Amino acid sequence: MLSELGKQLKLLAADPRNNFSSILRQLTGPREAARYGQPLRRMILALPEMITQLRSWSDRSGLPPGVRRMQTFTLSYLYDPIDFLSAKSSGLFRYLDDAYLIARIYQITLAKHGTADMKNQGSERNLANDVSQWVTLTRRILPKETAKIEALLDEAARKRIDQTTDGPKRLSRRKSSRVLRPPILG
Repeated sequence: MLSELGKQLKLLAADPRNNFSSILRQLTGPREAARYGQPLRRMILALPEMITQLRSWSDRSGLPPGVRRMQTFTLSYLYDPIDFLSAKSSGLFRYLDDAYLIARIYQITLAKHGTADMKNQGSERNLANDVSQWVTLTRRILPKETAKIEALLDEAARKRIDQTTDGPKRLSRRKSSRVLRPPILG
């Protein structure tokens, strides 16, 4: 499934009709869009690798319970067809909220457990270094959406969302817009 997601994202990134850059220009202006475009595109394209890494880490013992709950919640979030981004979002840009969420959990896991204990399984050597920049840039261009994602992560960490029964329902009610799209993992 993740290899298919990777192929789909690469096709979207290569599509000349992809409006990723134009949406960034609308959100940030032309000068900033040039600075944001490449790192955010890389974050989206790294989604399968970050998911693989999170799955690997979630199988390890020693993770704090709050981090484990956030990881479980995050992976279940990806199956939810409702998106944080508006109906205008299409192409590669529609994956930005998913990529932010996964990058944020990746970052939290490293911070809570320590980078020495959490070896990268993927081929991307600088992923841990890039994630911090990706998270910061996404927060700048999508402040409302990322704040809502952070609130959901806080709830998941505090056990306010039951990932097995209540999680997807509560998540659906809390998302900012109800844009249906194909789930990226199903």
